[in-house]
Amino acid sequence: MAQQIADRRDVDFVLHELLHVEELSEHEIFAEFNKKTVDLIIAEARNLAIKEILPTQIDSDREGAHFDAGKVTVPESFHRVWELFKEGEWLAMIEDPKWGGQGMPRAVALAASDYMNGANFAFMMYPGLTHGAGKLVESFGTEQQKELFLKKMYTGEWTGTMLLTEPEAGSDVGALSASAVKNEDGTYTIAGNKIFISSGEHDLAKNIIHPVLARIEGAPDGTAGISLFIVPKIWVNEDGSLGEPNDVVCTGVEEKMGIHGSATCSLSLGSKGKCRGMLLGEENKGRLPAPVRPTCMPSIMPASGFRVGIC
Repeated sequence: MAQQIADRRDVDFVLHELLHVEELSEHEIFAEFNKKTVDLIIAEARNLAIKEILPTQIDSDREGAHFDAGKVTVPESFHRVWELFKEGEWLAMIEDPKWGGQGMPRAVALAASDYMNGANFAFMMYPGLTHGAGKLVESFGTEQQKELFLKKMYTGEWTGTMLLTEPEAGSDVGALSASAVKNEDGTYTIAGNKIFISSGEHDLAKNIIHPVLARIEGAPDGTAGISLFIVPKIWVNEDGSLGEPNDVVCTGVEEKMGIHGSATCSLSLGSKGKCRGMLLGEENKGRLPAPVRPTCMPSIMPASGFRVGIC
């Protein structure tokens, strides 16, 4: 019997009989997502998950991510699946097609991604972190930053991370010691060490975009003085071309049970004094007062009249 991961009948019940997602096609923004299209998306996601991603699970656990002199290689089987994942435009399903997304309802995207997460969560850490990092750029970046980074991240040409935790600053993020000094050209020189960084270094993409929490010289102590920066592994020039390596060095890979294929890295920033970053958002606003919430499309369940938001 074929591995199901998630029962298709259950998925269809939730999407069509409980949420009635096909009714979202009545709205212009989701006009092309009728029942036939939704069913096709779920079928394709299930096929990719079962036929391509699931077979990488054993390799992922046994081979893991390998560290060698600052370089990290992922299980060989990940490379083919990564290319298929990019070709299918699965990384940013809910995002604007302008930036490489498919613009689909979040409920449909969640149903599709559940198959993939169930197939091999270690693999899905790479697109998951990339999408999250891209969302930060989309939400808080300047127009220039969006043009430089967003489409390449949402299409998987480049990947992304989130650099928060430090050896002395785990749950107490305000205790971080990573520093940022403003340069004359408007960039910042970044220095510090980060740990437990999922997808921090690997060989799936040419560039990795790191959103980094650091404290600007002279900023207040604690969370009030934290700022957020875009720190590319390879510097990105104003015309979008790749420049020089950006003094971001992987110093080791952690072992995490169940996700050996996910590269959980320790990273050194600016050990040679040549790590540059771009401010993302405002100074001293790296710790947001409220989570970022995407705009939701309202939907009404006819059976109950209960109003819900499906993003």
